[in-house]
Amino acid sequence: MIGAVGGSGTRVFSRIARDAGVFMGSHLDSQEDSASMSGFYTEFASDYLAANGDLVQNQERRLAQRLAKCLDHHLERLPGPDAPWGIKNPRSMLMLPFWDRNFPGMRFLHVIRDGRDMAYSENDNQIRRHARAVLGPDFDRPAPERAMLWWVQANSLAADYGEAELGDRYLRVRLEDLCERPKRTIRSLYEFLGATGPMRQAIGEVEPPQTLGRWRERPEPELARLVALGRPGLERFGYAADAG
Repeated sequence: MIGAVGGSGTRVFSRIARDAGVFMGSHLDSQEDSASMSGFYTEFASDYLAANGDLVQNQERRLAQRLAKCLDHHLERLPGPDAPWGIKNPRSMLMLPFWDRNFPGMRFLHVIRDGRDMAYSENDNQIRRHARAVLGPDFDRPAPERAMLWWVQANSLAADYGEAELGDRYLRVRLEDLCERPKRTIRSLYEFLGATGPMRQAIGEVEPPQTLGRWRERPEPELARLVALGRPGLERFGYAADAG
């Protein structure tokens, strides 16, 4: 599973997984998200978040049945029953405990990009669809503030569960680290995936987006407000060195 706040750069991680020999799906959209899973998240993710994942038995059964149909579609061209497969859809991290219950051996790759960058992202689909269930009244804040708060909350929920419940089945990778140290980062990704093949093609997938570090162009007073809102997440995920 590859998940993140939308716009964090998961597409390159999906390509790296595919280069490592993981089947990433039969039906992908223009962002290489699993189109088979998009409807599932649109239908269920907000209610799941609002209930803190505490579903009654009939709800859990209904989600599992719907999931099975979506996976049949996603895995239509799986090379063989023993082939490793994955799903890249950023919203997967919003229902991480549900996935873990249904696939106890799953591995979760948690992609993170600097929250200051994400505050100015034009990709707000995840926020519009699901943030109100988590942010409550804060959903009505100005867009950059709302985006920062969503970045902190969504990533923290995923990190809490990954660290506490998944152990070595959880790996968190910052987009910035992949761009700055591609060989080292991809080596750790291959180890996590259990891949042993050559990394040359995977390394060639890495191209830093032009928007990386876009927050540096914003006025300092505006950034100070965002940093104050996002400080718990910025510090936790390693962005505190220049967050002052």
